[in-house]
Amino acid sequence: MNVTNVMNVSNASMSLLNFKLITPEKIAFEKKVSQVTLPTMDGEITILPNHIPLVAELVPGVAMLKEHNHTEDVAVSGGFIQVDAEGNVTVLADTAERGEDLNLKNIEQAKARAEQVMRESARGDDEAFARAAAELERELARYRVARKYKANAGKPRIDMGPDSGLTDDTGTV
Repeated sequence: MNVTNVMNVSNASMSLLNFKLITPEKIAFEKKVSQVTLPTMDGEITILPNHIPLVAELVPGVAMLKEHNHTEDVAVSGGFIQVDAEGNVTVLADTAERGEDLNLKNIEQAKARAEQVMRESARGDDEAFARAAAELERELARYRVARKYKANAGKPRIDMGPDSGLTDDTGTV
């Protein structure tokens, strides 16, 4: 490998993504990150600088943001992902919640309600079952983020800025 190739590899590893997470209420997060992993219909995808352009469907799950040596997990629910050729990653999400904003007791109650609705509608109401299954998936993502936040309390995270209150829809099953 010659010196020019080494410099190109080095410059590529130093570049960052312009990441923006938007909910219906506001721009929840806008920052340069080194990588982001997002849940999609086809599984998790990790986006690094110089990623090919793409559009994908966001599903409920955990978005993992990495900035240098710090990471932040955010529970997200449905929406869309767009990556362009200039390194811009835009996520339009129905909801986005950080671990510090989540209450494990409330999540466990919502999870139990969703499981109850699924049991009650398993042999009849397909629509209610599907709504409950989607709610359960969202609550499981919130639970994973809350548990990880609790386990890592005190460790450095990404500074999301002064107006970074991520959003939650408080709808019930």
